[in-house]
Amino acid sequence: MSAGSSNELAPLTLDSACITELQQALERVESGRGVLVRLADLMGGAVGQAAMLGMRTLGLAPALQARLQATAETAIRRAFDLAVVGMDRPRDVSATPDDGAAWRDPALKAAVTVSGAVGGFTGLPGLMADVSFTTLTIMREIARIAREQGEDLSQEEARAACLEVFALRAFPFGASKGQGEDNELGYFSARAMLRGRPVVMLVSEVATHYGLGLSRKFALQMMPVAGALCGASLNVAFLSHYRAVAQAHFTIRRLEREYGPEVRRTAIDLKAHAAAQMRES
Repeated sequence: MSAGSSNELAPLTLDSACITELQQALERVESGRGVLVRLADLMGGAVGQAAMLGMRTLGLAPALQARLQATAETAIRRAFDLAVVGMDRPRDVSATPDDGAAWRDPALKAAVTVSGAVGGFTGLPGLMADVSFTTLTIMREIARIAREQGEDLSQEEARAACLEVFALRAFPFGASKGQGEDNELGYFSARAMLRGRPVVMLVSEVATHYGLGLSRKFALQMMPVAGALCGASLNVAFLSHYRAVAQAHFTIRRLEREYGPEVRRTAIDLKAHAAAQMRES
């Protein structure tokens, strides 16, 4: 639904520009598919098929899985402590243009690509260093996006919201057959489950989600066909995925600071409207 058709909804507190922002945020989370699925899209052909096969069949020994889980938790804890350095106060992007925006994206993608390629080529030792670097890079980007959306990262609640990005999963925009409201609004449900947890518990929870992705990443990198190429492609996919989720997450939080619970009610109406359009088409 576009802003121009927002008047087809029940009267809302949000103006049409904010409704469009909310819609785009919801769609951005939908488009942020899992990084392992995106890997096959990025690589294509025989390697893509091998990657998809590896996602279904490759397993890791329990001891190695535990080690990767511990690595994920350590990387996230360190990144959490370091990522907000120099970002203590919210930044008004409308008042101060970001001169680094033009080079930031290609520079970051190049950095995580090199890190992933080296990690994929050198095996487990390289993976550990790659995970630390890439996780810090991702967390720093999440913190930057949070600050640009008006978050005060000197506050623990705002910093915890950066961690939440790692635990949020994609959810469908619009209703599909057999889905209830909890599935349709999975983003809000996931946030409710994470809200209020101490940072120590939140790090552990986030590491569980993130560690699963790392385990599969490592399994794919061990495939003879993929190797360093998998590591490089996965890192770019991880960065793009979490950056897109962060942009959506902190856009919605900014709207909630202004409009409160009306944002969730608007999301429900947007989804109902999208579902009605799907049934009519």
